[in-house]
Formats: sequence, structure tokens, C-alpha cells
Amino acid sequence: MALVATACAGQRFSVTPGGVAEDAFLTQVVERAELTGLGLSLAADADGNPHLSYLSLAPEDPAAAAPVPGEPLLPAVKHAHYVGSAWTRSAVAEEVEVGDADETAIAVGPDGTHHVAWTQEGTLFYSSNAGGEFSEPEKVAAGGVVGISATTDGDGAPWLAFYISGAMFCRIFPDGEPCGTDLVRVATLEGGGWETETAAEASIPALEASGAVVAGTGIGVTPDGPVVAYGSEGRTLLARDTGDLWESETVDRGGFGVSLAADGDGNPHLAYQTQNGAVRHAHSIDGAAWEPSDVGEGHTDGRTSIALDGEGVHYVAFQTTEGVELASNEGGQFASLDVPGTEGGAWPKVVAGPEGMIAMSWFGPKASGVYLSARGLEEPFLAAPPGGGQPTGEPTGQPTDGGPPPCEPSGTELSVVAANIAFDTDCLAAPADTAFTIAFDNQDTQPHNVGIYDQQGGQALFTGETFQGPDSRTYEVDPLAAGQYYFQCDVHPTMNGAFVSA
Repeated sequence: MALVATACAGQRFSVTPGGVAEDAFLTQVVERAELTGLGLSLAADADGNPHLSYLSLAPEDPAAAAPVPGEPLLPAVKHAHYVGSAWTRSAVAEEVEVGDADETAIAVGPDGTHHVAWTQEGTLFYSSNAGGEFSEPEKVAAGGVVGISATTDGDGAPWLAFYISGAMFCRIFPDGEPCGTDLVRVATLEGGGWETETAAEASIPALEASGAVVAGTGIGVTPDGPVVAYGSEGRTLLARDTGDLWESETVDRGGFGVSLAADGDGNPHLAYQTQNGAVRHAHSIDGAAWEPSDVGEGHTDGRTSIALDGEGVHYVAFQTTEGVELASNEGGQFASLDVPGTEGGAWPKVVAGPEGMIAMSWFGPKASGVYLSARGLEEPFLAAPPGGGQPTGEPTGQPTDGGPPPCEPSGTELSVVAANIAFDTDCLAAPADTAFTIAFDNQDTQPHNVGIYDQQGGQALFTGETFQGPDSRTYEVDPLAAGQYYFQCDVHPTMNGAFVSA
């Protein structure tokens, strides 16, 4: 499979099995970096392995924006996937003109090839790793592109759907069809070139209150041909390719942030948001009338994502004013699922795999990176660079310049809090050659602990009990000789810091 081909680009990650209940979601950081994770997209391969594409912009601080050896030159389109008990990150394209309004879409073909599309200031580009590494970007559509989605057909050919601004289209192609009208377009790769056609005329959705564009399309290839879900003029619609022309039908009210998933029989299932913030789902089974149902309340920019597992259970991810949320109808009606660490998140995406695997990804709070939470993997994954530490940059627990320690002891009773998959401090200190305690407050619903090491990836000096929260423990630690050490959560090694004994 071509999945392995990208391992030579970017950083490879080791994985530690975890002892987590089968019905629990385990959240971890895919990549933590400023302005990384915008325009996020998520797909699953035939084995249920999650694959992500996203944008990484240059940090606003010039000092932080300096190139890092071995890392892509920013701005960049990035890819990450979890295959063979390890995460791999790589660059799809680097030094590209992308901004915070651009987006990505990813699909994985039956042969394992990754297909990634993205916008650069509204122009649509595409790359794949069919040749072993991601190819040079190809231009698919010029100007005004928003709301992109991607899939593959049974032969592995990529299909893309997107809106294109009629005003922009008119400026670029003054004799084009029809000048000045927003369009829903479909593109597929045939014979080494892109074939693009119009699926519908549509007004790009924007919320009345703010005027913010909340366009979303969903594309699927069914036994009867391709279908595209989209929104226009306060409605959610589905366009079908009948062979001679595309025909659209109204599904329901709404039309904001539309997404689509097809079940094993090719029936389309849609998720979308209405003008008043309601998140809804609708499906049509065997050509019957559309059946809408309520999922939850969004009251935000309208992004949705939908997936179905092999048993037909529906999962819908959506954005709210508090963060991102995941709901399912596994109990008969849609109800929220407990996914840790979602507060403040954005750009939610969900996929389903075999044997009950469900994964949701999102752009982290305060522009802090990419998060993913999964349920149902045979070995729940806990990703970190080899030996633990930060996914990118310099580990916080390592002395860097021989200067003064980052913190100093103030007594023998230390404390640390874990919340939202992060410690509340990146430095702990205790008196040298003196026993001490660590009061550890785990406010998350998933397992954490505190371990102390002689260095990153080194010998364990103390390993605290791992437990799920909300709960707390007080660890008793034997004396340490004077020096600077390293501490981390052994379940989530991206939670780490310096430990000073002085």
C-alpha cells in the first residue's frame, strides 16, 4: 500500500498500547503547533485507519516562524495518518499561498492512495501519493472555490465537489457558464486530466446575522452514479447524475455546512445546520422520501460531518459555541457522546471504520494544533515522538542553554493539574536529596499519571499510578539528586515539562 510511502517525509511516531475501556474515547494530540490544523479534513481507509489533511500557517511571532530543520516550510498543506501502530506526518505541499480562510479535503482510495485537495486563496489544487510521494500540486479550478469535499469511486479515481463564486468565475472566464451565478461543480480525474462539470446553480450559503460564508458540500459515488449534497437559499439539496444531466431535489430546510456519507447500499445520508442553529440529519432509503431528524444545537458557523459504521449507526460531528460535539443514534435517537478535550475546538470531522472504530478530529482551542479522539481500536493509540515529548519543536523538559533552571523549589508539597489533555505547568521543582509529594488532580475523564525521567526518553526515576478522572492522587516520591530532569504523562507523553531538583 502507498500508505507506507510517506513515512520518509516528516516525523514518525511511536505508539504505546493503552488499557482503556472499549466504549471510551481516547483523545490525543496529532500535532501541536500555532496555527496548525486549519481547514481540517479526515478520512478512513478500508482498515479503519484515520488519515488527516490540514493547513499549517506561519506563526505571527517572527522568532517562532524561523524554519525548523526537517519540518515543512510554512505555510504548508500537511497530512498525518495512523497505520501499523504508528503516526506519520508529512508535507503535501509547502511554501504555498494559503490562509485561514482556506480548507482541505482528503480521501483514501481502495488501494491506499491518499488524495488531498485544498484551496489557495480560492483556487483549487490537488495532489496524491500514488507515485510513492505526494505529487506536484495540480490546479483543478481557478478562483472563488469554497466548501470542498472529496471521495473515491470503486476504481480508486478521486472525485471532488465544491462551490465556485459566479462573480469570480465571470472575471476569469467572461464567456463561461453562466456568468455571475454561483455554481456547484464536480471534478474527477480521468485519463490523466481533470473532467469538470456543473452539478447545480446555487447561491453560496451565508448566515444572515453575520454574513459569514458557511458553505459545505458532500460527494459520494453510489451504484447509480455520483451524488452531491449542498445548500442554497435556505435549503439542503441533493444533486444526482442521471447520465444526461444533473437533477437536484430538496431534502430539507437549512443548507449550512452540508456533509454527506453513503451507506453500503449507496443510500445518501446528510448532515447540515439550519439558519437558527439546529443541526439535522436526513436520509433517503432505496429512493423513498427524505426522512429528516434532529441531531443537536450548533448556533455557530455551521460546520458538520457525518459517518456511518457497518451496523448503520449514524455519527454526526458539529461545531457549537462551546467547541465541537459528536452525536450518534446508536440508542435509537441522536444523543451526545462523551469525547474529552473538545472545549474550544473547531473544524470537527468524523469517520467510522470496521469493528466499531469511530474517530473525530478537530482544530484545537486557541489555535493550538490538531486533536483526534478514537473509540474501538483494538489497541487504543497513544502517540508521541519516540521517547515522549512534544510532537514538534524542542521538548520542554530538556535544558537547552546551560542557563538557570526554568523554576525553583518552594517546598516539598508539589501539585499539578491535568485538564483538556494538558498539564497546568511545564515545570515542577523539589528540594534536592529530600523526599517530596506530588498532589495530582486529573480533571479529565481519561487516564493520566505523572512520571519522572532522567531525560526525555530516558530511565524512569518515578512512575505514578495511572487513573481516570475526575479524581486525584498524592504521590510520594523518594529523594532525587540535584539536577534537571523530565516529567510527563506516560499515557499522553505530549503532556510534559522540566523537573528541577535543587
